[in-house]
Amino acid sequence: MRGYAPFSPDENSLVLFEGDEVYSTIRKQEYNGKIPRFRRIRGESELYTSDTVMQNPQFIKATIVHQDQAYDDKIYYFFREDNPDKNPEAPLNVSRVAQLCRGDQGGESSLSVSKWNTFLKAMLVCSDAATNKNFNRLQDVFLLPDPSGQWRDTRVYGVFSNPWNYSAVCVYSLGDIDKVFRTSSLKGYHSSLPNPRPGKCLPDQQPIPTETFQVADRHPEVAQRVEPMGPLKTPLFHSKYHYQKVVVHRMQASHGETFHVLYLTTDRGTIHKVVEPGEQEHSFVFNIMEIQPFRRRVSLPLLTERGVGPRKLYVGSQWEVSQVPLDLCEVYGGGCHGCLMSRDPYCGWDQGRCVSIYSSERSVLQSINPAEPHKECPNPKPDKAPLQKVSLAPNSRYYLSCPMESRHATYSWRHKENVEQSCEPGHQSPNCILFIENLTAQQYGHYFCEAQEGSYFREAQHWQLLPEDGIMAEHLLGHACVLAASLWLGVLPTLTLGLLVH
Repeated sequence: MRGYAPFSPDENSLVLFEGDEVYSTIRKQEYNGKIPRFRRIRGESELYTSDTVMQNPQFIKATIVHQDQAYDDKIYYFFREDNPDKNPEAPLNVSRVAQLCRGDQGGESSLSVSKWNTFLKAMLVCSDAATNKNFNRLQDVFLLPDPSGQWRDTRVYGVFSNPWNYSAVCVYSLGDIDKVFRTSSLKGYHSSLPNPRPGKCLPDQQPIPTETFQVADRHPEVAQRVEPMGPLKTPLFHSKYHYQKVVVHRMQASHGETFHVLYLTTDRGTIHKVVEPGEQEHSFVFNIMEIQPFRRRVSLPLLTERGVGPRKLYVGSQWEVSQVPLDLCEVYGGGCHGCLMSRDPYCGWDQGRCVSIYSSERSVLQSINPAEPHKECPNPKPDKAPLQKVSLAPNSRYYLSCPMESRHATYSWRHKENVEQSCEPGHQSPNCILFIENLTAQQYGHYFCEAQEGSYFREAQHWQLLPEDGIMAEHLLGHACVLAASLWLGVLPTLTLGLLVH
């Protein structure tokens, strides 16, 4: 049957299945239907959106929401479209959410009988007034149902980008979206609204009066905008990375606290694992790790979270599909400190190992203080770095390299009492490098690479530079770019850990 699959894999399309009903944005004919429409192609009578209510839409996500009364069930779909404001300073795209009544039967007149009569759309706002950053281009949407089944408390996670391909995640509630459609006036319409008002679902499959349809068809956008949750109405976080897809997993840590863990794909073919805090005060969003699921850097159009028992993340590219465990606890090095400093809610310290909370039958040690998790460990101080020696000739060039295995820490090279080089979080290179251009007598001696994150301090590397006629340190000639023991994050061939989130 036509409408179930696009004619081309590059075609922007949505298909939504609900029981015997099928909704689609796919054209009926390959070389026909240039104006995109949202259509009901199976179920009740076939309906489609008017050609004037959307301007070159790019469809993102569609869902059906079962409300308190069956006749009030809604279809929400998210899309972006060309901005009708042609001011040179206005953004090119506008992000939208549209609503339709699932029980819509079309209208009474010949012009409305085959069209959706309950269509309305609203603008999605994702901006940070404090930094004057606006994110107008919707990339993906994920709906996280409320665990108690309250549809109004369903969380809507939206991934947005700006013209510089920086990204933000904004979180909305279905209750707020529903309220906007139920109570807002129509943009550009200044008369009193007809009864029933546009967008209202009617019981007993009543047709929408012609006057109501005409008003909504000419003024499909509501005046009020949909803003993010929270008192500040700001993004959950924004980042320098270009995110494209998002999946959210609600999980309960060993001590009972609930966390929302976001998995976001980037345009570099990697996945960022980001933890949204639970109910704690003064907590913050923390980016735990970057996962590269495939050897080559490819776009990741498919991201979903499924599984019976231990949950898995499934990610797909044009060529392959990969399964990624949600609890990658074995990658965290650095003992108890490294395990807890990762702030991974899936992981805890138990019997000398960093283990998954799902694999342990008893409660494991997890941090309850996100600012200073290391203080929960029995041993308050981490081990010192092993001493490495190298013999060098006077006046030679040399560099010391310290892997920045946590992007949340400040790394410093110290010689005697002086800090010779400091690398702050967000440093562009994966290593903190101290370059010695012309080695003098005063520059021989001990060099320490020290990592500081809040109150957590660890000696990451310890090198001793010796004169060429001094003690050779097991033939350690050449530059010091060998990776030291892991700081508090481990390394896998296809796993990069520790990233910066603003």
